[in-house]
Amino acid sequence: MIIVDSLFFLSVVILAVPLWVISIELLITFLYLGKLNQKSSKAYLDCPEIKYKILIPAHNESEIIADTLLSLLNQGVLAEDIVVVADNCSDLTADMADEIGVTVLKRSDELKRGKGYALQFGIDYLKTQSELDLDVVVVLDADCTLDKDSLGMLLEKCFKYNRPQQALYLMQNDISASLKRRVAGFAWFVKNKIRPFAVDKLNLPVILTGTGMAFPWDVIANVQISDGNIVEDMQLGIDCTLMGSPPMFCAEAIVYSAFPEHEEAEMTQRIRWEHGHMLTIRTQVPQLFKQAFVRKDWRLLFLALDIGVPPLALLVLLSISLLPAVVIYMILSDGMLAFNILLISFLLFSVMLVLIWSRFGREYLSSKELFGIPRYIFSKLSVYSSFLFKRQTKWVRTSRKKKTDQ
Repeated sequence: MIIVDSLFFLSVVILAVPLWVISIELLITFLYLGKLNQKSSKAYLDCPEIKYKILIPAHNESEIIADTLLSLLNQGVLAEDIVVVADNCSDLTADMADEIGVTVLKRSDELKRGKGYALQFGIDYLKTQSELDLDVVVVLDADCTLDKDSLGMLLEKCFKYNRPQQALYLMQNDISASLKRRVAGFAWFVKNKIRPFAVDKLNLPVILTGTGMAFPWDVIANVQISDGNIVEDMQLGIDCTLMGSPPMFCAEAIVYSAFPEHEEAEMTQRIRWEHGHMLTIRTQVPQLFKQAFVRKDWRLLFLALDIGVPPLALLVLLSISLLPAVVIYMILSDGMLAFNILLISFLLFSVMLVLIWSRFGREYLSSKELFGIPRYIFSKLSVYSSFLFKRQTKWVRTSRKKKTDQ
């Protein structure tokens, strides 16, 4: 019985930890309301002395690659400073990029597929160009658009601190979208803006989100990216931190994308993200804890705690599922501690999430629509159950349509 009690109590504590981590992050951001939306007035032309390249991995992106490249050129970026890696393309991606005048690298390897391999291919090419004498490499997804002046902010901050920078990565908010899509947009906003803002305020390493990333050349040139991880960005941030160059959050720089138009494509994308995140929690978080204690580095400890926070919907599902079991345990064992820990942790998380919504989330959801969140959460049961029975371990391209203007 003692063993059962100990295991049950341990499971409650393990769930309470991420609830407290995210609650503290939400609280810190809430206390810095005035600074969250501050934006620098610096522009791209303020840092012409920084030598850089923009690296764009692209797989069958002929519908959108021209828009992405022309947007950069219209902001003052030179075509010679853009490198497109046409990775295993069977369409006109390479030809269209070539017509615009940027550098195009063609990669073909049916066994090693995915963004990580494409990025490594581009980095290896840049290593051969000894005359470049690079300072910074910016990674941008083919379906993303950098907001005006964001490039300059990324370059300047990366050059100044000699550390990787993560831009604020947001999904386009469409008030006419379905409730499910808008709830997903709010969850994305919390994950990519609210939480990194707090982490950066604590001067701790932020999690890389895959696009709008700027790296000092001497850092990215010495990291092995092609490991087949389906969330290569998260792994890349871990590797940079382990080598002594923890990523920072550049909230003033913004990069936009859009959820896939078709539900099937969105589900494919979400499964890849969330399965990859959960797999990273399982494989990397224990190693980070170990390295944190071996190196006596509290930054690694917090990075482990931050990455260890599962996707919001899964966190809520686990909490709701465990609460009834805790109540039964409390009745049978006459013990209140486990119940109090879980209840207080979940209530704190819920209150902080509502406060963040009240200040920042009204453009995503009305007060009445908050009651639709449980439906969204339970709709993701298939995503999490498939992690147990049909886990996605290989990169799968998300089908897209041509993006609309900002």
